[in-house]
Amino acid sequence: MADRRPPPPTQIRPEVWLDARRALWLSRLRILVVADVHWGYAVSHRARGNLLPVWGDEEIAGRLASLLADYEPGEMIWLGDSLHALPGRRAAEIFLERPGLPPTVVLSGNHDLRWSRASVASAQRDGFFFHHGDAKHAVPEGCVEVVGHHHPAVLWDDGAGGRLKMPALVDGPRRLIMPAFSPWAGGTPWKGMLRADETLWAVAPQRVFQLR
Repeated sequence: MADRRPPPPTQIRPEVWLDARRALWLSRLRILVVADVHWGYAVSHRARGNLLPVWGDEEIAGRLASLLADYEPGEMIWLGDSLHALPGRRAAEIFLERPGLPPTVVLSGNHDLRWSRASVASAQRDGFFFHHGDAKHAVPEGCVEVVGHHHPAVLWDDGAGGRLKMPALVDGPRRLIMPAFSPWAGGTPWKGMLRADETLWAVAPQRVFQLR
């Protein structure tokens, strides 16, 4: 049987690691960060009459559980849009009640507006400032901004109908834009929107690699 263990994380700057499971690990602070989980995507659509297959929440829970087991963080931060819509909150709330879960900060995003669990707009930790990314915030001096919301991706097109898209992380001197954690996220091709001093990290299931 093939070895299905996740690959080791990739260090993208000192004490900051990108995991192929679409998570960021801040090793000195022992903080695990994920963005745009969109719990309950299918359930929320079905509540509106769009009969998507009931899939996704178990995959999300399993991936989060594996990250927690591997890193044993002192804190976890969800960067907003943790829900897709309020009818899908049950799976998220069940996960947040798990025994032994580290302290978890659930930041508010534009999809979380009516969820009481996501009541904090931003958080600051030593050298980092976290918020969802849908609104501008004054970033404290000396902090790197860490956001989600944009679902960055990389797209390859061979000109003959072949296309490959995968989530990505945008890495710049003052900001990090996280890949969406949701398995439903399509992603926004980002290469044409990179600033001159930024790099894209493509996140494949078994490999993280730098594009620029």
